[in-house]
Amino acid sequence: MVMSTIENRYQQYLRDHKFKSSKRRDIIFQQVMKSADHFTIDDLYQELLKNEPDIGIATIYRNIRLFVEIGIIIEHSFGEKKGFYELIKSQLPDHGHLICQNCGKIIEFEYKSLDQYKQLLFKKYKFKITSHKLEIFGFCPKCQE
Repeated sequence: MVMSTIENRYQQYLRDHKFKSSKRRDIIFQQVMKSADHFTIDDLYQELLKNEPDIGIATIYRNIRLFVEIGIIIEHSFGEKKGFYELIKSQLPDHGHLICQNCGKIIEFEYKSLDQYKQLLFKKYKFKITSHKLEIFGFCPKCQE
């Protein structure tokens, strides 16, 4: 999904749901758009504080929930209590996450489509799969040393 599509979706949602213009929401949105990797609320908060020292963490939480609702970011738990977020633009067609149980490093990897397996599951269980997540836990090379 290209940036303009994400921005269009964001603007359209705000118009359709009659949200008032908000400088802080737009600043948070722009920072999320710059995210090249997975991030936590705290990561985002620390980054925003550099230029917006008065921004509140509650404002960030509210807007992140909104961005998830809009469908421009995805929330992952990776087996932890805190959420990790990923901008839709970084979504690979079928990708999973390798999560280091020691340092928390997250590595994305592509894998072959599960289309055939999804069809078999539907045929056997009449279960229509709309999405899936693949998270594999272990230890990264550095933590194995």
